[in-house]
This record gives sequence, structure tokens and C-alpha cells, in this order.
Amino acid sequence: MNHNAYRLAIASLIVAACLLAACERQDAAPQGRAAAPSPAAVPRKDNTVMAVSTSPAVSITGVELGSAPMRPQDLPKRQKTFTTGDTVVVTIKTATRDPQARVPGRLKVRWIDPAGKVFNEEAKPVTFNGAGVDDFRVAEPMGWKSGSYRVEVSLDGGPVVQEGFFVR
Repeated sequence: MNHNAYRLAIASLIVAACLLAACERQDAAPQGRAAAPSPAAVPRKDNTVMAVSTSPAVSITGVELGSAPMRPQDLPKRQKTFTTGDTVVVTIKTATRDPQARVPGRLKVRWIDPAGKVFNEEAKPVTFNGAGVDDFRVAEPMGWKSGSYRVEVSLDGGPVVQEGFFVR
């Protein structure tokens, strides 16, 4: 095989792989019933899981931790290590499949302490529309205890996205 034919074969394989990845699989539903959406979870390098909603219309596209900004108009400063007096903010990025669609849903967060116990849990209804950002905040009035914490985020009861953080 000459050099140009080899390049053409490789390019063809890459194009075919991209086309396959772009195709969406449609499962047939029994007549009179909608197909149940299948949840998907994508493992990440840091052993957390990036989840998408069980609703195909909305997905979680990112979860970031940060500290509360000094001014309300500022975005939280991204970080994973906090001090005992910090307010921790989890920012949840979402997107609707159809950017024009208005999709009702519910975001839920659970804050878990170093002992593995839930110390705060909150949920709120959200009407998703295109790309969006929501946040939840938690503070410990008596100060955080040092250790490894985590926050779990879910959308409409679907798979959970976990992010860990440290307090020193």
C-alpha cells in the first residue's frame, strides 16, 4: 500500500467514526407508551462521574466548586480547597437539547461530610432554556471541620454527579 492510499484509509476511518458518533439511536417504544429514557453516566479521570439527565431534553454539562464571590454580580472563584470560614458554592451548568425549548425540571444537591453523612440537602424547580447556570451555596456557621467533603448533584432524580473538596 503506498503512502497516499494509507493516508486515505486512515482519513476514511476517522470520518466513519465521527459519523457513527454523531448518529442518534432511536429505540422503538411499545404503541401507546413513550420510550423510557435511559440514563447515561460518563466516568472522568478524577474518578467522579459526569451524569446526564434521565430526560433527553436536558443534561448537566458541568459541575464546578468555588467560594462565594465578594460582590453578587461576580462569578464564584473556582477552587477545590477551602478554609473553615468559606461559603462553598456548587455551580451547575445545564443545557437543553433544543435551545429554544422551555423544559421544567428539578436540580438537587446533597452535601456530605468527611464521615459520609449528609449534612445538607436542597432541591429546587428550574425551567431550563438553552444553556444555563444554577448554583447552590452552603456554609457552616460554626466553621467547617477539616477534612474531605463531597457534593452530589442530580437532575430529575437521574444519575448523580459527584465533586469532592477539601477544607483545611
